[in-house]
Amino acid sequence: MNTKKHEWIKKLAAGSAAIADMKLASDIPDAALDADAFSLANCDAHCRLIARAIGDLLKSNSTSKSNARNLIRRLISRDTYGAFAELAAYDWLAQCPLKFTTEVAMTSSDVLATEGSTLDGRIEFGSMYFDIKAFGSNGRLAQRLKERLEKEIPDEQVLIEESWDLSFDIFSDLIETAPDIANELRQKGMVRKGPMVIRLDSVKPVTIIGRNVEPYRLAKANVHYPFRDAKQFTRNNPFILILVVHPWFNYLSIYNDFAGIDTAFTRSLARRAFMQFSHDSTPLTSIAKKVPADVTIGDASRLLSAIFFVNVWPKDADSSIKYAMPSWLYLNPRATHRLTYWHAKFFCAQNPNGTQIDGFADDDY
Repeated sequence: MNTKKHEWIKKLAAGSAAIADMKLASDIPDAALDADAFSLANCDAHCRLIARAIGDLLKSNSTSKSNARNLIRRLISRDTYGAFAELAAYDWLAQCPLKFTTEVAMTSSDVLATEGSTLDGRIEFGSMYFDIKAFGSNGRLAQRLKERLEKEIPDEQVLIEESWDLSFDIFSDLIETAPDIANELRQKGMVRKGPMVIRLDSVKPVTIIGRNVEPYRLAKANVHYPFRDAKQFTRNNPFILILVVHPWFNYLSIYNDFAGIDTAFTRSLARRAFMQFSHDSTPLTSIAKKVPADVTIGDASRLLSAIFFVNVWPKDADSSIKYAMPSWLYLNPRATHRLTYWHAKFFCAQNPNGTQIDGFADDDY
């Protein structure tokens, strides 16, 4: 079992000559792996995905050795989920018939960022640009809140029940004010935050909790999420926002589309981003940073050509899982630089889990 950073480096290097050549142990101090890194390091399938992604990026000249090394350093040292999300998305694209390059520098005339920005990649076919975000969803935030509260109250367990369908911003505020919530829990034993209940219980070997799932409510609560990094949106070319999902990192909030819940949430969030805001004259600065004052939310909405929720769970990680864990690609019918189904089909080639493609052709109103 790998519990230290140098042990994980050794394991990755054994499966990849390119990673071995990086000699990472020379400048990454040895230390215990955090929870995310520990999970990845002790799963052979995920380590193979990481090694394969790095190998493909370098072999195809999609990235430089320096960029590849920085990705692995981030993975091991400080930003495990974010770096893994990038590697897994690149691995996905490498399995499609698409040539792409990574780390593309853009000026303010190319993107909305007032001082320019660096995008995660450019796809040669159709001159499409993309940026990759780790989409932890509310499951990850609920777990972080639980862990934060249990640090404050170590002798009891914290249960987060009923509905987790809050905005990511509200969750972040709750995590930040965890000491205050912990004090209230000590006094009352239970605290309600909107539709969510936080309560204390004695530590037990096994605990079962209940949770309500309302995908449309969750999408409504997080309606501005796709615009958080709108500074990355390209002015003159199609732009795809890639949101990476993985069951370990979102605590099963988005997983296998049980009863169509994941499809309902992802489709609703994308539809709101495309339709609800396409004519919104509110300044973009009200919800995004480092963007021009004269750009509206409507302008940004029309520059968002597609949202791609990529489920990067490697099928060889667990042979007992027989059901598919799909991905969802949503095309903006009101985009300034529109993508067609012909473009979209290139994103699902050789994908064993399947990709649902929706262009809202008969749902644009």
